[in-house]
Amino acid sequence: MGGLLSSGKPRCASRSMRAARLVLRLARLARLARAAALTGAVCGAGACKKPADAPADAVADDAGAEAAAAALTAAAGEPAPAVTAWPPSDKPLLGITGFVATVYKEPRDTSKKLGYLRVGSRVPRAAEPAGTAGCPGGWYAIEPRGFLCVGQDATLDLDDPLLKAAGPGPNLRAALPYRYAFVRAVLPLYLRVPTAEEQRKSEFKLDEHLSWFEENKATVQRVILGANDVAIDARGVPLPGKRIGELGLGKNSLELGEGALLGAEGDSDPIPFWLEGGKRLIRNISDFKVPDYAVFADRARRFTGLSLIGSFPTGPESLNRRFAITTDLRLAPATKIKPDTGSPWHGVELNEQLTLPLAFVRARNARDVQIQGDKATPGKELPFRDVVPLTGRMRRIEGVKYYRTKDQRYVSQLDVGLAVAPSVWPQVAEKGEKWIEVSITHQTLVLWEGKRPIYATLVSTGQAGVADPKTTTATVRGTFRMRNKHITATMDSNESSSVGGRADTTADAPSASRGAKPDKGGSSKERSSKKPGASAAAKPEAGQKAAPRKGDGEYGVTRRRGEGTYALKDVPYIQYFASGYALHAAYWHDVFGTPRSHGCINLSPVDAHRVFLWTEPPVPPGWHAINTGEELGEGTTIIIHE
Repeated sequence: MGGLLSSGKPRCASRSMRAARLVLRLARLARLARAAALTGAVCGAGACKKPADAPADAVADDAGAEAAAAALTAAAGEPAPAVTAWPPSDKPLLGITGFVATVYKEPRDTSKKLGYLRVGSRVPRAAEPAGTAGCPGGWYAIEPRGFLCVGQDATLDLDDPLLKAAGPGPNLRAALPYRYAFVRAVLPLYLRVPTAEEQRKSEFKLDEHLSWFEENKATVQRVILGANDVAIDARGVPLPGKRIGELGLGKNSLELGEGALLGAEGDSDPIPFWLEGGKRLIRNISDFKVPDYAVFADRARRFTGLSLIGSFPTGPESLNRRFAITTDLRLAPATKIKPDTGSPWHGVELNEQLTLPLAFVRARNARDVQIQGDKATPGKELPFRDVVPLTGRMRRIEGVKYYRTKDQRYVSQLDVGLAVAPSVWPQVAEKGEKWIEVSITHQTLVLWEGKRPIYATLVSTGQAGVADPKTTTATVRGTFRMRNKHITATMDSNESSSVGGRADTTADAPSASRGAKPDKGGSSKERSSKKPGASAAAKPEAGQKAAPRKGDGEYGVTRRRGEGTYALKDVPYIQYFASGYALHAAYWHDVFGTPRSHGCINLSPVDAHRVFLWTEPPVPPGWHAINTGEELGEGTTIIIHE
């Protein structure tokens, strides 16, 4: 897959013609690479087509390349390439109307679970059911394999309003597949647009809150450039030479309005059809069940992370508030949530010019070192998280290791994390297979294809370092294979999940509303008392007023991604390799390179996305999660060591 974007040679032509053809080639290959990443060997040649599920402001993707290609080819007199879409239009489809729907190996709900699909998904199906045992609506075979029961969670009616209400689904071309926000004050999750009177009954001291928000909105709703502001190619690899925020035709986070930051297309999106007239025209699909006449279903605690698919403003009858739409189709009042952009940190693609060994600068205020005899003298300051190529040579002075850099300096082991080739190759490398290597001591991760390293980055493993994972928050060590892959799933603040917090994990349909049982690693009191990781919140610039430290204003100033037990909705790109242990994106912190988690391996959103698209097996188009194995393919090997 790594060679797709560099194949082919430009023909001799004018400069504009060569540029046009180059962009066209990149656009076409981006589509092919994405299809390959998502479907691989499990998808037939006629079915591997590009999903049409990305919003208009997707960053650095093939949509931007296609737009540029169209402009260039129009000038050159060549037709623009046709854009294909998923799902294929020539096959009958099945739509998902439950928040999740499980795919079974055989047409019965006691057979092996292959994975699940999310609300709004449409997948090719067989023309006729394979049977109706335990499923009056019929068991239908879907692509690439497995069976779904048509009924409460799936339908053959492609005009079902739930399919339209759910939108296009996660954007797999982006580091963050949804828009995200954090709850700054306890809020109700409304099922329909509430009236002013209903809001005042449901929200404590609402008028005082709205007055505070109006006064401080410019400060507390500010965002910084984040994960989706990093330009990436179709493989999820950051584009060289691009600074953060340089997205070509796309807008970066600083250029988006509040509406788009909360999932809308713009700041003036209309009230969705299924909420018109103050009614709700679709059923409640969250797992917090209430009567049909209920105004809201459950509340969200402070610091809860929400995933959003849209937002819209209202008029005086609803206090002129904006409401954001969650992925399970509930409404969160926008005055009580803060849009979040995640960390823009990412690793580096390795090639002939940049390869192992190398070091990442993990300490702030680190300096390089000059060594004369047995004396080490600090030199120039090293940029935080800088990538330092090494020669492989090392000096030890007074018990501290110093690594020789390619520009004839040294760096201290106390300041950097190493990524180096193993002294003994594992069997998976000898076979030429893909594998992942994680060093707990150095907090580094390397992607390998056989004995060739292709990507390296910093991670955050368990807080307890190399302690016993059975009794602490340390990450388990050993050789494993990926058990299952989830585009997103809900975790609690201890990174436990209903799809990974117990033994013999399978890709069960996860909870739509609640987090799972607490993870191991100390009492709940001990866990809640631990300090959070470094915040990526934007600090007030000179001359700007900070939000007052009272009530809701504390959020964004002191505890932005704080403490306690709360839900983290739709944690992206989760890959479980052992019971309770997974690789996954962490959109709630930016301390990669420092142990922080409760046992999982945290990656930045950009890195998690890149790794997810690279590992085997791929998640088929339209699916949300898969279990690995003989049906869909064996999982990629991961080796975790000190």
